[in-house]
Amino acid sequence: MALLRNEEFIADVAQHAGAVDHEATITDDATKLEMEIAAPAKVQSVLGKTVRLGLTMRFGEARADGSVEGHVDVDVPGYPVDAWADAVLEPGGEGTVGKYDGEVKVKIPLIGKKVEGQVEPFMIQAFEGIERRARVWLTR
Repeated sequence: MALLRNEEFIADVAQHAGAVDHEATITDDATKLEMEIAAPAKVQSVLGKTVRLGLTMRFGEARADGSVEGHVDVDVPGYPVDAWADAVLEPGGEGTVGKYDGEVKVKIPLIGKKVEGQVEPFMIQAFEGIERRARVWLTR
């Protein structure tokens, strides 16, 4: 949890995501990362070459077993995309295991479902990227 509230870590996540620009805001109840990144090649005809993406991560206090529940909202300003995930971070092995269960909805008539199928792996990669960077940081 400390990493998700560390501005240097969030900047590192943005850099490794290939962000050409980013801004991190950390408050008492949330961590927000806004960044401009390359859109997935398959959806560039719909979204453009780059896309502005916002992640707002809110996590509660750790429970007795060390797990933490949270919620992540994904915002794609200017596009009819609605994405979110409920999250649970749990102690596992020598680190933390993140479990996410969410949804991606693209509200474009006729092609929305197709675009959802192309955007969803991109969203999964974003969560996996945060986890990869966390593993690197935790081994320092």
